[in-house]
Amino acid sequence: MQGQVVIINFPDTGHINPTLPLVAELAERRIQVTYFLPEAFRAVVTAAGATWRPLRAPMDLSQEMLEHYLDDSEPPIEEYEFPLSTLAVASWILLDLIEELQGLSPPPGVIVYDPFLPHALVAARHLHLPAVCLVTHPGPGTMPHPPQLVEEWESHQIVQKARKEIKDFYEMDVFQHGTLMEFYSADLNLVTTIAELFAPPRLSPQLKRFGHFPFHCVGPMVNPKLKRLAHAFAPSKPVEPLPHEQIDAALAAGKRFVFVSMGTVGSGGRWNGGFGPLAAHNGIQNLTGKEFLQQVYRAVMEAFQDQEDLLVLMAVGPQPDALEGLPSCPSNVLLRPTVPQLEVLQRCHAFVTHGGNNSIHEALSYAVPMAVIPMFGDQPYNAESVAGLGCGVSFRYPLQTLTPQRLRGAVRHLLEEPSYHLAAMQLSQKLRAASGAKGAAEAIVRATSKCHLAGA
Repeated sequence: MQGQVVIINFPDTGHINPTLPLVAELAERRIQVTYFLPEAFRAVVTAAGATWRPLRAPMDLSQEMLEHYLDDSEPPIEEYEFPLSTLAVASWILLDLIEELQGLSPPPGVIVYDPFLPHALVAARHLHLPAVCLVTHPGPGTMPHPPQLVEEWESHQIVQKARKEIKDFYEMDVFQHGTLMEFYSADLNLVTTIAELFAPPRLSPQLKRFGHFPFHCVGPMVNPKLKRLAHAFAPSKPVEPLPHEQIDAALAAGKRFVFVSMGTVGSGGRWNGGFGPLAAHNGIQNLTGKEFLQQVYRAVMEAFQDQEDLLVLMAVGPQPDALEGLPSCPSNVLLRPTVPQLEVLQRCHAFVTHGGNNSIHEALSYAVPMAVIPMFGDQPYNAESVAGLGCGVSFRYPLQTLTPQRLRGAVRHLLEEPSYHLAAMQLSQKLRAASGAKGAAEAIVRATSKCHLAGA
């Protein structure tokens, strides 16, 4: 392969962890990798084998940027949060990013990037490099943004001015073949799922703008030997070890082990802020992360408080007020801020999850059936997909569907009905047969070689 691989990623747990096995695979092939992320994630990407370079987060919109992109108006930054901030940040940092890419040695041979980041795609086009989009959710069809919402986003003044700047300086209209949060590649898009879970473009303007782009499923990229990010918004806090003695004693006594984790996205930047329009298709747009997750925690405690044949381990995140106002924890429910998820999934019998892409694929890899309580983004689609494939139960529209009684009944059903485990086993076999990080690395090398041959 000519040149090195550059990875430009979105700073979130579910976006970063799937790339770490890819970094390790490329490093094993003696291919140099430079990884662009904010400083907080330096340790985890260097541990996988990459060289780290700083990158401003796409939600890091400063007052200086607001003053530049808005005419005669200084609204609070909160009115222009992600994804509206995406293009302004992209235009602001593009010149420095391109200069840094040009200064790398060996020079970049390909840019691998997250579809949330338009500046990565613009930089690749400007430098005449192949752009490989790494899709860490099951595909564009999991992002059902109504056309009217897309139009509203794109018409914002801050978006329009940044769009014009990029078009004027780099001769690329980012909305010709993309939308906010959906800047896929005309070269190649690698999706970390299998065909059974893949969601192709299905809504306008998806079909119109990138419905013809190539999407290739490589399967999940998981390597339990690698150091992983526990929580993107508290990266310095260590993962607590499992309470092995309690788990061993419970299993020896014939109890069933249930794992509860609602991921990191709700307990991060949205802990005290509303989910907003990204959660409208799940009916929780008016809730904060804290309000939603505490409803789930309360339902779990009430559902399993008298179920002495179950041992429940619940990861509640690093927030000190996560359990504020909730009832006392039942004796059979163990609480931890964070836990080593892969290690837990190898031992548990059922998983209560938010339905993030990594969580459902990791659970299915170990044939663990799921009760999925989604928040926003791809999670509602994932919940329906898991239920449709027979390996779990969906609590989509949780304000209407989630009660302690229904949660208890769903988990009991997962534990007692063999068909759920059988369906999970069948998908587990297909996931294990997928190419994963090796296939992704090979596809990236092929895309790079093809581009260089075409250029020659």
